[in-house]
Amino acid sequence: MHVAAVLKRKGNRIVSAAPDDSVAAVTRLLTEHRIGAVLVIDGDGQPVGILSERDVVRAIARNGAAALDGPAANLMTRELITAAPTDTVADMMAVMTERRIRHVPIVEAGRVIGVISIGDVVKARIDDAELEVESLRGYVAGMG
Repeated sequence: MHVAAVLKRKGNRIVSAAPDDSVAAVTRLLTEHRIGAVLVIDGDGQPVGILSERDVVRAIARNGAAALDGPAANLMTRELITAAPTDTVADMMAVMTERRIRHVPIVEAGRVIGVISIGDVVKARIDDAELEVESLRGYVAGMG
């Protein structure tokens, strides 16, 4: 299965924040949309980073509640690991595991078209396995 199929199933809604949005505002977005990370998009519409729940928790552990007052740009991961719609789900699982990341922006023709999470990837792999099992059951039943 390819990433494009995952995006088609889950949708390509992108929740984003501006670099100067407060971390508190970002946490409200995370909660409101029930997601684990937001893309940080600059004034030109280009992604400049990603800010996750983990980033926020680490900052609070280091700086206390004052971390919520700072801008998203202070905490975001600037080195974005991206994927293409033609990448396979198996490749995404490997990248996410190796890089220890849970969210990957999907880029096509230089534009972000969606974000997939580790949960999306795991669900796709489970769906593939269930389809394979059902196909094998049908094959074996047809032989009898």
